[in-house]
Amino acid sequence: MTRRPSRPAAWAAALLLVALVAAVHLLVLRWLGGAMQAAGDAPLAPPVYTELLKPAAPPPAAPPLRTPPPAPRPAPARAAPAAVAPVAVASAAAALPASTPSAPAAPASNAVAAGGSAPDLPAAAPTPPASTTAAASAPSAAASAAEPAPVAGDGWPPSTRLSYTISGNWRGRLHGSGALVWTVDGDRYEATLSGSALISFAYRSTGRIDGGWLAPQLYTERVFTREKSVRFDRADGTVHFSANPQVVPLQPHVQDSASLFLQIAHRLTTQPAAFHPGATLTFAVARPSGMTDWSFTVEGTDTVTTGAGTLACWHLVRRSTQPNEIGAQIWLAPQLQNLPVQILLQQSADSDLLFTLDRAEQAAGASPR
Repeated sequence: MTRRPSRPAAWAAALLLVALVAAVHLLVLRWLGGAMQAAGDAPLAPPVYTELLKPAAPPPAAPPLRTPPPAPRPAPARAAPAAVAPVAVASAAAALPASTPSAPAAPASNAVAAGGSAPDLPAAAPTPPASTTAAASAPSAAASAAEPAPVAGDGWPPSTRLSYTISGNWRGRLHGSGALVWTVDGDRYEATLSGSALISFAYRSTGRIDGGWLAPQLYTERVFTREKSVRFDRADGTVHFSANPQVVPLQPHVQDSASLFLQIAHRLTTQPAAFHPGATLTFAVARPSGMTDWSFTVEGTDTVTTGAGTLACWHLVRRSTQPNEIGAQIWLAPQLQNLPVQILLQQSADSDLLFTLDRAEQAAGASPR
């Protein structure tokens, strides 16, 4: 006789089968999720750079306003005609401002070494050997040169590569090269600031363009062979750090140390009125160690000598407030699509990296988005 299995044994077999099917489905879903995440974080196809960016001509400075001379008063009825003309000529001459020769410009100072800048920019004077200078003459010409070009599209630049010469200090003088590479494909972006000066490093941000803001999904920092990261989980609304077990809520418009440079440039393109001496721009920034607020003060305008020429730039400064906190200075050039033509990162008084533009390239047939 065939012996039927007992009822408990049949239930156990059925439960085991259900558990196995559920486990297989779970593994498949995890695999698909990982594949989709990997596809979202995959590097964008590198564009072909064939257009060498050249500075746009600055807008002409507005001529100084002159107060028109008042109309001569009617001569008294009894006055002789010979007495009228001298009075009218004298009144017109007195109304015009006296023409005096302009004073020589004050000597320029090294803005990078001082960590700041003088308030204004020389009109068209050659710069001293220092890469960045500021002077206190011709403020109207400086303001005109720093006026941004008209905004095209949504204000984001096309795929661009900015090549830099690196100098600085870290246990001695440093010399090297670096690049800020901005790649866009539809609403996806990738921004990487990398270089090699004694050691190699790369800060990479990937994500999507959300209107007027960058929405990072993954940020990585690699110094030599050591890598740290930040993961922005937009489905759960959380931020995860590789160097910090804390999980924090995802703030609106949070940036990272690579996307921040393009976000500030976009702000200048779309909101130029926000840039004036003394203005403050604040951004929430995620780094592998956690969240922090980065506040930049607009110091004014400087001239920066670059491989693309001498450019009038807006100078922004973020001063460190704690030991080992990174200080940053950025010079944005309206003549070069408001891109950062010089960046200074400072870890301490004797540890800094200065990126100065060598050349700027954009993809073939590219135009502002």
